[in-house]
Amino acid sequence: MFPRTLFFTLFCFAVVLQSNAQARPNVLFIIADDLRTELGCYGSPVAITPTIDALAKSGLRFDRAYCQKAVCWPSRNSFFSGLMPANLGRTNAENTFRKSHPKIPSLPEWFKQHGWHTQGFGKILHNGQDDPPSWSRPHFFPPPKHYALPENKDKHPIINRSDPENKGNPLFEAADVPDEAYEDGITASKAVEAIRSAPEGKPFFYMVGFHKPHTPFNAPTKYWDLYTRENIPLSPIPSPPENVPRAFAVHDWNYVRSFSGIPESGPMPDELARKTRHAYYACVSYIDALTGRILRALEETGQRENTLIIFTSDHGYHLGDHSLWSKHTNFEVATRVPLIVSGPSVKNGNTNALTELVDLYPSLCEAAGLDLPTHLEGKSFASVLTNPDSSVRKSAYSEFNRKGAKGRSIRTDRFRYTEWRSLKSGEIVARELYDHQSDPLESKNIIDSPKYKETIPDLEKELRSR
Repeated sequence: MFPRTLFFTLFCFAVVLQSNAQARPNVLFIIADDLRTELGCYGSPVAITPTIDALAKSGLRFDRAYCQKAVCWPSRNSFFSGLMPANLGRTNAENTFRKSHPKIPSLPEWFKQHGWHTQGFGKILHNGQDDPPSWSRPHFFPPPKHYALPENKDKHPIINRSDPENKGNPLFEAADVPDEAYEDGITASKAVEAIRSAPEGKPFFYMVGFHKPHTPFNAPTKYWDLYTRENIPLSPIPSPPENVPRAFAVHDWNYVRSFSGIPESGPMPDELARKTRHAYYACVSYIDALTGRILRALEETGQRENTLIIFTSDHGYHLGDHSLWSKHTNFEVATRVPLIVSGPSVKNGNTNALTELVDLYPSLCEAAGLDLPTHLEGKSFASVLTNPDSSVRKSAYSEFNRKGAKGRSIRTDRFRYTEWRSLKSGEIVARELYDHQSDPLESKNIIDSPKYKETIPDLEKELRSR
């Protein structure tokens, strides 16, 4: 006869295992591309983003979150691997972190190794790059549907700005088509399908990557129609900062210039600039609607309450700010990103805690109750999720190379301080300082102002510590 005590012990053990499985949260990680903090919940008077705004109300909005390099490849590989961009090996868009660090587990791979079912949808790493060890099922890539109008349907934007073929590609398009006519709509549909058919008995870790609002700024007409173009303002900072080291700090936005109808030199005319901003906002609203479809699937399947939701972007984007159209700088507009976290035990509200995208890996592990792998270079902000007034960093770090110099930049509570050092000699060739208390738009480089003479040594020390 089966001993009653042994039966009772096994029964209790099974209950504990089931309880622990239920306690482990699902993770839904949504990332947009080139999305600056141009959202209603971040105070935008223009952007129409009801889904993301509601998500922010249900969770914690990070008001000072920053990427570590304002370009797709290193930013994405950084938070995916938990390594800083400088430690990823060659900064080539054709390489992933696996080339230089083949044995470290990626963020989803670490969850997979600890019992989560993992899947990726759309653009997670850079343009079609995959990382098979990360996924329980193969990564879903949508067909490359960048354009939908008949005259543009066979066109494909080319990253190489020197390729003359890109001159035939329009920078934006409005087509009266359903969401699935573009690749992001297909990605959203696949993510919804995966949520509805999630495996029973284990939590899931899903990463959903939207290509928009990356160029080309194409979205269904219904999202363009949400806006009145005449009411869309131009950038309040159309010129480079006063006293800025132009050779290093700004660029010619040649990739955007490579599209048809865009001036090959000089500023973008006001009418074209306003239309381009309109196109960008349409893409933002398109992503908002697709995010809404995914979150509704969570609600309808009863999984929302036990799902940790992250919404963010790989970097910001200049829309005529400082005379620029693109990313690729160390300015606030390019390095600051939206970051919203919602889920079990996350306190509602907002936080001013300085945060980096490389912090996502340790933070999600801690929030899910996982130990951390030893290779991580970020800091967990899990404590901020329950105490938004707390902080884990004195500064947020970003970097960018240009004209033979590396620009290293930190953002503190009040200042942005940047040093440009020669890649050959290591000597400082230029510096920038912006006081966000008096100049939040970074309109004047005050590095030579006597007023800040005593402030700079502390900023230098903090930058060196990074």
